[in-house]
Amino acid sequence: MKEKKNRLNWYYYLPEDGPQDRQICQYMQLDYLIQMLETHKYHVSRRRVFDDANESYENAKLAFPIAPAKDNGLPKQELVERTIPYFDIIHCPTSCWTKNTEEQYFMWKMYATEIGVCVKSTVHNLIASLNLNLDKDGENRVICGSMNYKEKIIPSTNERSQLFDKDKAYANEDEFRFYFHLSDDTNKKTTNHILIPIDTKTLMDEIILSPFICKEAADKLARMIICSYGINVVKQSKINIK
Repeated sequence: MKEKKNRLNWYYYLPEDGPQDRQICQYMQLDYLIQMLETHKYHVSRRRVFDDANESYENAKLAFPIAPAKDNGLPKQELVERTIPYFDIIHCPTSCWTKNTEEQYFMWKMYATEIGVCVKSTVHNLIASLNLNLDKDGENRVICGSMNYKEKIIPSTNERSQLFDKDKAYANEDEFRFYFHLSDDTNKKTTNHILIPIDTKTLMDEIILSPFICKEAADKLARMIICSYGINVVKQSKINIK
């Protein structure tokens, strides 16, 4: 049983995105992983630093149907109309994961370099791992859902489009995205990222080591991560590299 599995959280989830125990993955560099394990802080970049030119929508009010969810198992969702009066989309800390749980060579090359890892989690466990006050009456919010990929992105005043539409050229990423609206995020325009307190054991279901790491080094690295940080499942990639 993961720690804090039953801790109360409140966040917003697109209703049609299916079960909240959906498995998701994030590819990252090894030093990023070690920093997170050492500090229990999750490095999340602001949306404005992303390469895609379509990530530059202005501030918006959110009023599309979203489902509130509580982290007490897998709750039955009740569809409600919820308005967040002000949401700073451009400067918002934004975490990008993929729903494709099979290893992808291009994802290793694009996001993890040659010394990297792939972290497996679920939507539910990522939310449960956040050491934030997310009760329904607080000012912190997490909004998450699957990205929609379109042939042509047209600037829109539609709130949902601003958050979850992306150019079709990125469709191979099969992205599931988290937006963090935090009350104490006071340096939005002067910093490119934010560090969010996190419980790494709750977050990480499994760690896969890059196929570019030789077997001997990967074996030693896996033992180090398991012994030093208590992560139970650390595996070597199944992709064979010459």
